[in-house]
Amino acid sequence: MAIVRKAVAIDFEKTYPLFVKFNNSRLSKDDWRQLFVDHWQSNEGYVGYVLEDRERIVGFLGLMFSHRILNGQQEKFCNLTSWVVDEGFRNQSLLLILPVLKLTDYTLTIHTASKETYAVARKLGFIDLESHFRVILSLPSINILFTSCQIEINKKHLKEILEGESLQAYKAHLAFRCFHVYVRSSLGNCYLIGARVFRKNLPFAQIYHVSDPKVFAKFAHRIASVVGLRIKAFAMLVDERFLEGNSILQSFTCSLSNPRVYKSNSLAKRDLDLLYSELPILNV
Repeated sequence: MAIVRKAVAIDFEKTYPLFVKFNNSRLSKDDWRQLFVDHWQSNEGYVGYVLEDRERIVGFLGLMFSHRILNGQQEKFCNLTSWVVDEGFRNQSLLLILPVLKLTDYTLTIHTASKETYAVARKLGFIDLESHFRVILSLPSINILFTSCQIEINKKHLKEILEGESLQAYKAHLAFRCFHVYVRSSLGNCYLIGARVFRKNLPFAQIYHVSDPKVFAKFAHRIASVVGLRIKAFAMLVDERFLEGNSILQSFTCSLSNPRVYKSNSLAKRDLDLLYSELPILNV
């Protein structure tokens, strides 16, 4: 029987053959290597768990740790990612996730679950975080004629404007291929973090964080047009919960392949975005 142990940086080379099984041509070996880096200085000392059989790594579950200040409190996060096991050891897959369930003082998230992962997570007490996303085409809309705001993308002075959790998130994601948008309006200001991703070979602007849902919804079409032109994206994608009930005319809703899930003793759905996860790191 294989053994489970904590995964560390030097395990990458032996683990990499498992990632090839995902068959994602857009991710290079160096991209996958990022899962073995402590990007946010959590100092946990490990990056997940490996299933090892006679010094051969036959399974992996990535863990991405981070600390954030939310609602005035420091919260600890652990994002689960890239759960993959060699076919001959699938009956031992659960051994990789069982130790994670002991992290009861962490908010656990799974943003890119497969059908199988989703089913297992629900049985282990995870609950649905998100099942739908909104699509806002990056095309001129009549709504733009009746909205007025100033939109800035990737401006260096953002570090002087942002504060608190927004500033922390900005600094924490500068190393990745993210775009940072700041919207100024009479209704207030809104800070967005996202990235250019591909869905069915089409480029989209995936939003990972929205600081003010009301401002975002009001100017969504203008934002989608400006961002789409800047990064050459067909449309903007945003998780439905980010809108907090605010409507966006001339947009439509789609279902995720499998819902995002989470497990937390301290936070609600509205508190959770897509930052500090494999999404901005792998640009997916």
